[in-house]
Amino acid sequence: MAQHAPTPGRTVSDQVIPPKEYLGLELLAGQTLRIVDVEGKQVPDLVCFNLANPRERLSTNNSRLIQKRWLLTTGHALYSDEGNVMLRITDDTVGVHHASAGCCNEFANFLRYGERGTRNCLDNMTLAAAPLGLTTKDIPGAFCPFMKVIQHPDGSYEIQEPDSRAGDYLDLRAEVDLFVSISNCPQDKNPCNGFNPTSLQIIVFDGTSQ
Repeated sequence: MAQHAPTPGRTVSDQVIPPKEYLGLELLAGQTLRIVDVEGKQVPDLVCFNLANPRERLSTNNSRLIQKRWLLTTGHALYSDEGNVMLRITDDTVGVHHASAGCCNEFANFLRYGERGTRNCLDNMTLAAAPLGLTTKDIPGAFCPFMKVIQHPDGSYEIQEPDSRAGDYLDLRAEVDLFVSISNCPQDKNPCNGFNPTSLQIIVFDGTSQ
């Protein structure tokens, strides 16, 4: 497993998400979720829900609007659809993440690549959120750590290979009790994961990295 900076608090859990798979977990207020890119160039898609009221959920749109930023890094927050802070970025070794509220899905994959039945983040996040009794229609737009998207002056955009290297990580501190749904992005038809999906390490620890 790739080396990474030691956590500054007691480790609550330490799990690996295999390539193209998913994970759902509870993250309590004050705990920090560390996402480690084990081999480099791997993107997770992440959504979260208020554990006490899952109808309140992540809004990357609010996160951008409130902070007047499309690029979020250390010190910035992820807000809910009700305008409350759900997660705060406390440490970030990459600095490039995608917060456009998109994710790969069966329908878009077919239109882009002409294939049916591909593994995708929308299905993965739905499966991860199954303990909440949610369906695909309940999954909000995702926050995508390490994903690199370049915007061009003519209005087009381009997905490029992530800058993240083996051992790079992002720390997210919960401000309220949450349920977090993570897809280890299975996309292998574009450079999102360097055309080669690999593992992610997910560590939960008490306290904060800042």
